[in-house]
Amino acid sequence: MMRLEVDIHKDFGKFQLDCAFETESGQVTGLLGASGCGKSLTLKCIAGIERPDQGRIVLDNKVLFDSERRIDLPPQKRKVGYLFQNYALFPNMTVAQNIAVGVQDKAARKETVNRLISSFYLEGQEHKYPRQLSGGQQQRVAIARALVIQSTCILFDEPLSALDALLREEMRHELK
Repeated sequence: MMRLEVDIHKDFGKFQLDCAFETESGQVTGLLGASGCGKSLTLKCIAGIERPDQGRIVLDNKVLFDSERRIDLPPQKRKVGYLFQNYALFPNMTVAQNIAVGVQDKAARKETVNRLISSFYLEGQEHKYPRQLSGGQQQRVAIARALVIQSTCILFDEPLSALDALLREEMRHELK
């Protein structure tokens, strides 16, 4: 379980991102707001994909970003998983390969991939490429891949938006 502290500012000229919040260990936290208000940008700053102009980001007492102290850990050192809104699947890899890319334990790779394929209702899709999948199937592959990465926390950017109501409810349960 993790504690996250965010207090950041980023200037885009016409758009100013000012975001400050804290989560307690064990909490699931959601960012809510109108389209274009900076939710995705905030997640990208936490993951290290975007760099705030000022502020501080701390995850479990580990400083990820601090403008005053000139700390800006690269994404791979932050141990933060991030599911992009557009899924960011590798187009030249199959479903199984896209999921397997995040599995650290090589001995358990096949078992882990098969378990996630079953958990995310992707049986029969293992050898297909992203272009051969529906939006909902692509989204489930991306979620499965995000879950296998050894992360301190996982950030989801609209993870269930392409799913129908029944599957959305099942995936909420699976994610918990």
